[in-house]
Amino acid sequence: MPSGVSAQEALDSIPFELGGDSRVYIRCRVNESDTLRFLFDSGATDMVVNTQSEKVVRHLNFNEKGFNYGASGGNAVPVSTGNSFCAGGIRTDDLKFIGVPYPPEFWDGVVGLSFMKNFTVRLDYDRRMIYLYRPGTYKPDRRAVCLQIGYEMGVPVVPVKVCVNGTYYDLRLEVDLGSDRVLDLNTPFVRKQKLLGSQQPFAISRISSSDANTGELQNVYFDEIVMGSLRLPRIPGAFSTVTEGVQASDKMDGVMGNNLLQRFHLTFDFANGCLYLEPNNLLYKPFYSFLIF
Repeated sequence: MPSGVSAQEALDSIPFELGGDSRVYIRCRVNESDTLRFLFDSGATDMVVNTQSEKVVRHLNFNEKGFNYGASGGNAVPVSTGNSFCAGGIRTDDLKFIGVPYPPEFWDGVVGLSFMKNFTVRLDYDRRMIYLYRPGTYKPDRRAVCLQIGYEMGVPVVPVKVCVNGTYYDLRLEVDLGSDRVLDLNTPFVRKQKLLGSQQPFAISRISSSDANTGELQNVYFDEIVMGSLRLPRIPGAFSTVTEGVQASDKMDGVMGNNLLQRFHLTFDFANGCLYLEPNNLLYKPFYSFLIF
């Protein structure tokens, strides 16, 4: 069990793989399927199946229509209701899945908030384990930093202070385990603060999201990120120029991806509205290999 919470009893534990893309993956089953590989994603409101993965779609009946919002846009999607989902020793019934046509080699589906919010969810990156606790029973380590969770567009956002070009900003940032990014500032915030052109980008990134739309990010350096008592200097981040989707929204100021989040053991205490962070052994892992000199 994780340090500091060994006296607590988890309902279940699920091993995870930390991919080369800095994302979290688990093994699971849907209805009567064989073992599947799912992305674990706090930035997804719903459970998702990859409609290009025959391993999973043959076990579902798409009986409704819905709409999916991604980082860079939105689109209509098929919906399947009344499904079961098994991971570790936990089985959840009557779940809704939306269908998204990811490339077949990506993953078979996505574990979203409609599953996670049934529990207090702890990710231990040293042990590569997800621990599920009964809501309201988790007792955090006394050294853990608590960030209050709010919601915008159905996804969790937390308060973070970010210093850019010598100026500190109090921001509300999405917590997105499904993103392979570090910290991207949304287009409306970038425009309001006139940040485009304030730094020479060290790289330009093209992003795509679950809605199949794409967008451009200008990768730059932030002076510092402050999360409670935790301070990280000289962090590679990005200015968004995306004009559709979550990263074009003024409902939040930006998005923290798992290239940043993986550096902390994370506990999502949804019942009490708190995200707990504890630095782990990945704290000083390089953000990008091409930035190592």
